Amino acid sequence: MSVTIISRSQWGARPWTGSIASVSLSERTEFFVHYDGADPINRTGNAVPQAIERSHLGQGWSGIGYHFVVDQAGNVYEGRGWGLQGAHCPGHNVSGIGVQIAIGGDQAPTDAALRSTRALYDEACAKTGRTLAKRGHKDGFPTLCPGGRLYAWVQSGMPSPGGGNGGATGYVPFPGAEWFKANPVSPIVTAMGRRLVAEGCSAYSSGPGPRWTEADRQSYAKWQRKRGFGGADADGWPGKTTWDALRVPAV
Repeated sequence: MSVTIISRSQWGARPWTGSIASVSLSERTEFFVHYDGADPINRTGNAVPQAIERSHLGQGWSGIGYHFVVDQAGNVYEGRGWGLQGAHCPGHNVSGIGVQIAIGGDQAPTDAALRSTRALYDEACAKTGRTLAKRGHKDGFPTLCPGGRLYAWVQSGMPSPGGGNGGATGYVPFPGAEWFKANPVSPIVTAMGRRLVAEGCSAYSSGPGPRWTEADRQSYAKWQRKRGFGGADADGWPGKTTWDALRVPAV
C-alpha cells in the first residue's frame, strides 16, 4: 500500500511559531502510536489536523507536535513530517516518529485508519533502512494513550487489516540500494537470506543471519542471474525490480 500524504499547505497549517530542530532519518529508531484523548472524535477532513494544531499552539508549542495524523477515512496528514523533531513523547522526540490516529476514548479505529498507519510504518522503515520498534505512547511516558484498542493493536504487531503485516502486500518494501551498502544488521537481512535459500540461490556456508555479508551479496547475485540479469546488473547489490520479485516477508 503506497502512502499519500496530505501536505501542511493542503490542510491549511499555520506557519511554525518558532524554530524546530531537524532530525536525520538515521536517528529514528521508534514509531509511536497515539490517540486524541478521553473523548471520541467526530471531526473529518482537514478539521482533524487543524483542531490538533490549535490545541498544541495553545500549549505554547511551535505547531502540531505529531509527525503525522491519520483520520478514520485513512487520510494521512503531514505534521512535522520526516525531518523535524517531534513534540509527542518526552525523551523520544528525536528517536521516535509520532503518529496520532484520530480517535478518543473507547472509540474503535477503522480498518482504513489501521491500514494507513501500518503503511506509514512500512514507509518509515524503508526510509530509515531499519525495522523501527513499534510503540504506544505509554511505552515511553506514563499515560493512558493510545487507549486500550490501539495499544492492543500495537502489541499484536500492528497488522494491516486484510493486508498482512507489510501494508497491502505483507512484504518488506525495497529499503534502497544504499541501505545494503551501509552493512546493515537487521531481521530484514535474515528474511531476505531465507528467501534466497528457498529460491535455490544460496552462497551461504552458514546462516543466513541479520548482518549483511559477502555471502548475502553473492547469494543475491545468484538471484539476479536467475531473474535474467547479467554483468553489472547482477553484482549482488539489490535493486527494486529483483527485490519486489523476491517477496521478502514483512518482519
